[in-house]
Amino acid sequence: MADFGYDISNFTAIDPIFGTMEDFDSLLQAAHDLGLKVVMDLVPNHSSDEHEWFQKSLAKEDPYTDYYMWSNASGFDEVGNPLPPNNWLSVFGGPAWKRMEGRQQFYLHQFLEKQPDLNFRNPAVQTEMQNVIKFWIDKGLDGMRIDAIKHLVEVENLTTDEPLSGDPNVQDPNEYGYLAHPYTTNQPETLNIMRQWRILLDQYPESKLMMAKVGYNGEEIDLVMKYYGTEEEPIADFPFNFNFIDNFHNRSDVTGFSLKFTVTEWLDNLPAGKWPNWVLGNHDQTRIATRMGKDLVEALNMMTLLLPGTPVTYYGEEIGMENTFVSFEDSKDPSGCIWGPDRYMEFSRDPQRTPMQWDNSTLAGFTDGPSSWLPVNENYVTLNVAQQEAADQSCIKNYKQLTALRKAEVFFSGELAFPVITNEIFSYVRYLADNPTYLVLINASEEQVTANLHHDANFVLPPTALLVMRTSSDTRPVTVPGTVIDLSAVPMLAGEGMVMQVLNF
Repeated sequence: MADFGYDISNFTAIDPIFGTMEDFDSLLQAAHDLGLKVVMDLVPNHSSDEHEWFQKSLAKEDPYTDYYMWSNASGFDEVGNPLPPNNWLSVFGGPAWKRMEGRQQFYLHQFLEKQPDLNFRNPAVQTEMQNVIKFWIDKGLDGMRIDAIKHLVEVENLTTDEPLSGDPNVQDPNEYGYLAHPYTTNQPETLNIMRQWRILLDQYPESKLMMAKVGYNGEEIDLVMKYYGTEEEPIADFPFNFNFIDNFHNRSDVTGFSLKFTVTEWLDNLPAGKWPNWVLGNHDQTRIATRMGKDLVEALNMMTLLLPGTPVTYYGEEIGMENTFVSFEDSKDPSGCIWGPDRYMEFSRDPQRTPMQWDNSTLAGFTDGPSSWLPVNENYVTLNVAQQEAADQSCIKNYKQLTALRKAEVFFSGELAFPVITNEIFSYVRYLADNPTYLVLINASEEQVTANLHHDANFVLPPTALLVMRTSSDTRPVTVPGTVIDLSAVPMLAGEGMVMQVLNF
């Protein structure tokens, strides 16, 4: 477990730390009995260096000799030490090549040294991974989340250096962002391999989901869309939409205009017949409350839950959890630890991975053991599930109300329009013939505003609407749920979100 299990030593076994295969089978059956789908992480790009394949490849034992990305030295330095094949960098920093004296060659590791890259130009490796997918789907799994997929294939010429990125924010030549990565990411062969996985999944009578983590760092939108495939040759059902991660780094980035741009950029580029998705945060990124503002968490949940498509919620966002300070001594994440105590906080993902805050008991009810795997945020005493469940109105209660509301047909197949967009206001309407019409309204600013949904409107609304719910617990009678609201003068607190049913539409 050099990287929390992303260093796989056996693709068809359960790590004993999590239990047994029988435990997995029981979990799968219990989930299915509840009507839930189960999707498993698949990390095809690399294995652990402890995997049998790698050990046999290191020994040049056929057929495993070329299962991994091996290459000769590009030359020798002035004292005779072998030099790496090229200048490629690891995502975690430093050279992406490690010399193995046993083979007198370097192997590629785009992540940790303990995560050697598989050689997907080898047809035998492609067959192995298809067999892995088939193994789990045959057990009844409902789909796969394919991790780090853009790294799957590299250019054939391993002497090719990658160019400088020119990013003014990256000055350390050991940082991954110091280089651009046209030769180690998003190669066309990757899509061909994924297409074969799609064909395999489509052979099953029940629909099987393929989710794909393409990447961050502002990937070109048309490049990400290629992972959907086409109507004739589909690939992933669900290339993760990280635009809300790419575009929003702090509270000041959030405006009505930037929210609309981020939504429409994905929808306008979506291939015909494909389904959108919305990701506000995940285990690799700073939590929403810390990154985009505590006052906006509920409104942003409201926005994604009622847009066309599928929202993705990282655990804890339904109660508004925040990042936690984790000392270097308590850190677990290798992507931070390898930079040492002076720089670990720049790269560590531990702050957003701390335990779920269930209640105000010791260790937030996460464990009854003497300690938790990472420190619990000190705010757990007042920020926890139990406290919010007991409150008259709370983040989690609003979240549950929204998940119930989104079951209405209008949110599944209705049209989308944006009545008024300003620097402060983001609004959209979901409408469908013979169904109620709903208006979602968000004050993206840090000030109280009065929204006028009739001024310069791009979508004509009636004079009033019925307030269904709001993220604020403000007691002003004018915005109590169940009140008919004058759409020309809607008072809104900073970061507040509202859902209204449009009357007489």
